[in-house]
Amino acid sequence: MLKLKKWVPVVAGFLAVFLVGCTSDNSNEEDQSEEKNSSEESNEEPDPENIVSLIEQLSFDAEVDSTDEGINFNFFISNEAEEPIILGFNSSQKYEIVLENEEGEEVYKYSNEQAFSQQLTTEELEPGDQLEANETLEEDLPPGEYDAKMSFLVTSINDQPLETKPFEITESVTVGGGESEQEAEAAEQSEASSNEEVTEEVEASSNGEEIFREMTLTGENGEYTVSGEAKVSGGEFFYNVEDGHNVLIEEETAQVEDVNAEWSAFEINVSLSEDDLPESGSLIMTMFERDGDNQPINMNFVPLDNFDE
Repeated sequence: MLKLKKWVPVVAGFLAVFLVGCTSDNSNEEDQSEEKNSSEESNEEPDPENIVSLIEQLSFDAEVDSTDEGINFNFFISNEAEEPIILGFNSSQKYEIVLENEEGEEVYKYSNEQAFSQQLTTEELEPGDQLEANETLEEDLPPGEYDAKMSFLVTSINDQPLETKPFEITESVTVGGGESEQEAEAAEQSEASSNEEVTEEVEASSNGEEIFREMTLTGENGEYTVSGEAKVSGGEFFYNVEDGHNVLIEEETAQVEDVNAEWSAFEINVSLSEDDLPESGSLIMTMFERDGDNQPINMNFVPLDNFDE
């Protein structure tokens, strides 16, 4: 009995160590599980539907004109949502302007003459607010036609990252040696009376690899043509059209002209009845490929029309 009593404290000590070790292991497992869940949450892909919804609530417009004082650039983003929207930028530079001549040579770039701090910045737009850029190039340029590319360098909207540039537009401007006032007025009247469709360059926002480029859009009121170049496997891709709430055109297949080319031209014609058009909001075309598991990948979102204007 004396020997048994001597071993009791020893056994009790081992038991206490064993219980503490088990408790520690369980705690470590729970901590690791929480860290793993936190890591998985931080690596979640941004919701492309949410990105499109945010872009739809921001209107972007620009204009450029040549005067005796120089070339005036004016462009702005307007918040048409009912809630504030926060735009994110990778530096204190919020916009860029590039002017090219008829040969495609760069003759002016806004950022070349500026200094910017390399830190993340944001702009909060309340409902109805605008982020506006106004610049004047006071330089004598040779007479001719120039292309002005104006863009806001937005990299995120409400902390949702942007992988493309949805806020970029190119406008043409004539400098000197052009038409007389009478000729210009006559040209404007002729253009106003013309029934020709206006071709607009469009920039698609994407979630994935860039597989479309040099896209243009023509048409209005339910009749649209989207054309450009695509880099897709098998020479085909898919698209649908929705208004943010309803799918107006179910998934369709589109073909490129040359299935063997790396980049090949394509054209999509969209026709919607007047009854299908929304009273407000935007029409969005989603173009995408499918992977080996038949899941949509490389989704690109093309704004077809805006019925809030």
